[in-house]
Amino acid sequence: MSLGARQAYLLLVLYLMEAVEELGSKRAFELLEEAAREQGRLLAPRLLEGLAGGPLERGAEAYRRFMEGAGAQVKLVRKEEGEAVFAVQGCPFFQVFLDVGVDCGIFREGLCTHFALPSVERVLASVDPRLGVEAQSTKEAAEDICLERVFLREG
Repeated sequence: MSLGARQAYLLLVLYLMEAVEELGSKRAFELLEEAAREQGRLLAPRLLEGLAGGPLERGAEAYRRFMEGAGAQVKLVRKEEGEAVFAVQGCPFFQVFLDVGVDCGIFREGLCTHFALPSVERVLASVDPRLGVEAQSTKEAAEDICLERVFLREG
């Protein structure tokens, strides 16, 4: 992760911690989720440029572009009809939480749930409204991986 990205994520996490203290975690995470959806809307045109294939293929590639752009390393570990599962390593959000001394899995998972995934979902909705993303497992230690699933809903 570049120094500039690390600085931006560090500021985001410190701001979030202040917002949680001032507003409470529920309201702070609601605001973060709203901002993340807007981020996804703004990023979608760039992330979707030149995509080919069916909805799942385009969605999986958009997901990969988003996560790599955020500074993570992603690898497709399984692709079946209707879903693609990625292993995520080097998550910049995880590292920044460690930088500020937050070693709480629930808080880190909250950031993923309310920041990264809503933003990615907004991008995926631009590909096809039936696309979704979910965390299948989140890392507990720096050497662990997260598994995230991009899927195409029925209908």
